[in-house]
Amino acid sequence: MILITGGTGMVGAHLLLACAKRNLPTLATYRSKKNIEKVSALFKLLAPGNPEYFNRIEWQKADLNDIVKLDKIFEKINFVYHCAAKVSYAQYHSEKLIKTNIGGTENTINLALKHNIKKFVFVSSIASLGAESSIPIVNEDHSWNSNELHTPYAYSKYGAELEVWRGAQEGLDVVIVNPGVILGSHFWERSSGILIKKVSKGMLFYPTGNIPIVALEDVVKILIKLMESSIKNERFILVSKNLKYKNFFEKIAIELNSKKPLFALSKPLLHLLLIIDKIGYALGLKKNFLNRSTIRSLCSQQHYDGTKIERTLNFNYQDAELTFKKIKEDLKANF
Repeated sequence: MILITGGTGMVGAHLLLACAKRNLPTLATYRSKKNIEKVSALFKLLAPGNPEYFNRIEWQKADLNDIVKLDKIFEKINFVYHCAAKVSYAQYHSEKLIKTNIGGTENTINLALKHNIKKFVFVSSIASLGAESSIPIVNEDHSWNSNELHTPYAYSKYGAELEVWRGAQEGLDVVIVNPGVILGSHFWERSSGILIKKVSKGMLFYPTGNIPIVALEDVVKILIKLMESSIKNERFILVSKNLKYKNFFEKIAIELNSKKPLFALSKPLLHLLLIIDKIGYALGLKKNFLNRSTIRSLCSQQHYDGTKIERTLNFNYQDAELTFKKIKEDLKANF
């Protein structure tokens, strides 16, 4: 039996469909029934005429910090895809990020060890790599630099990875993937979907840094290949292409016939906005979203090398232009 945590998220839901198509016994955790309905709608959209796919999924309501409930779930599990995570770059979400991303991963690792799970595949993020900013091209060999500014999200994913590596040291077979910004369809209210929707409506400004991207389909294919392989105790960066934010926004704008961004959000301008943001927060007018670590991320010129997975699995990433066209088709069909 396969466990997929975060089964109602973008990666988790598409991974569920892939497992269902392969007739693999799969259990998924959820927190809200409304989210299950969204997954059901996704199955109907992507696999019409095959209601048996969704019916193959066993659903269990569970919180990653509810150890008693999780313990019962793990009794019948052999393999784990740990996809559940909270994504936020806001400083005021730090406590929730630590509880969900680090605490939840600690619990799943402990239970995986207790129940002799055969393999544990963890979906992390390039944010967790935290390499020194002077390094132009980041690969799997670069390590976290504690002297750099990091977002609360980056800290939480780095902490989660430490739990996974601890599991490896205690005898658990693990694999970590570090995707860039995952581009996919049907989840427009979450993750990259929010950004794509905003760009589709026209954005005047663009950050000056780079955005590393990867197609959702590629992430799902790679996860399954890694789980079914003999590979263990390794990490893989999943990035098919590194683009400037300006180019990224322009590509989406061209596909959707929306306005291209015109003005650069330079680092000095972002720091000015940070001051305004802090004043608004101090006056109780708004929540504080911007911080120095987020500015560093938005202005970063680093590239991420995603070729190790290509060499290891003899895998070819989906062409970025095809990814943008698929996004265009889905957006036009739904909005």
